[in-house]
Amino acid sequence: MTKKLLALGLSLTMALSLAACGGNSGSSASGSSSNKDASTSQADASASTGDTSTATGGKLVMGTSADYPPFEFHILDENGEDQIVGIDVFLGEQIAEDMGMEFEVVHMDFNNLFTLLNQGQCDMVIAAAEIDAEGVRPASSDYSDGYYSDIPPKIVVKAGNEGSYASLEDFSGKIVGAQTSTTKETIVKENMPGAELASMSSVIDLVNNLVYDKVDALVLDGAVADEYLASNPDLAAVNIDMSGFVEPYRVWVAKCDPKGLLPSINETIAKVLSDGTMDGFIEEANELSSQALES
Repeated sequence: MTKKLLALGLSLTMALSLAACGGNSGSSASGSSSNKDASTSQADASASTGDTSTATGGKLVMGTSADYPPFEFHILDENGEDQIVGIDVFLGEQIAEDMGMEFEVVHMDFNNLFTLLNQGQCDMVIAAAEIDAEGVRPASSDYSDGYYSDIPPKIVVKAGNEGSYASLEDFSGKIVGAQTSTTKETIVKENMPGAELASMSSVIDLVNNLVYDKVDALVLDGAVADEYLASNPDLAAVNIDMSGFVEPYRVWVAKCDPKGLLPSINETIAKVLSDGTMDGFIEEANELSSQALES
């Protein structure tokens, strides 16, 4: 999988956000490592309530939407038990380990992630989530340095139809699916004039709707599109340049970072990008994702 990994400084937008929080964000976080190994447990969002961690010990709860291979997805382990794995989950585990905390990943609908984050039902969101064009996410939550810059988004259609589209304007009058509350939804709204948006919370639902001709096309993150294209010969990618829509993925915490997690999160991101650990996360997630989609 083509990839570009970026170690980015915090943007001006984040600096302004922290100023609005009185400059407290991250002030209490510990960046030190511990010899304690992070243990992983998994749960549904309904099982996670209240304040779930401190900045110095206990449990670090990650919220994600586990229908997005290779970033977060379900597999069955050797005992036949459901596990959530993927690039983002491996990063979350590493963050917890570096902070000396137990790790738990919780599946939630993507469009509820940031609300539940600020309600305290998780400590951080890692879900292949960028800064959105409307600024809704940074207005409600704080974010880390970038940890992954995806290949450009792709437009996916039924195989045989890809030659019918040469520009985004060619989707006028077509039904185009995108995941709810994502930047891909914004692409359809703002850059595909005349297209009818079909928003769905689950990427699996989007793909099924395309397979059964309920939508004409999908806009997906590039890496996610590649996973579904590789496992479904009935789908194809449209050859349209989407390079102007690339944004790095970030880890998100509650507004003003009340638990002081961002300094430690950024330390881990810098480490895994510089020492090659992230490449290992990507390789392992791609292998597991291919196995899951083929089964």
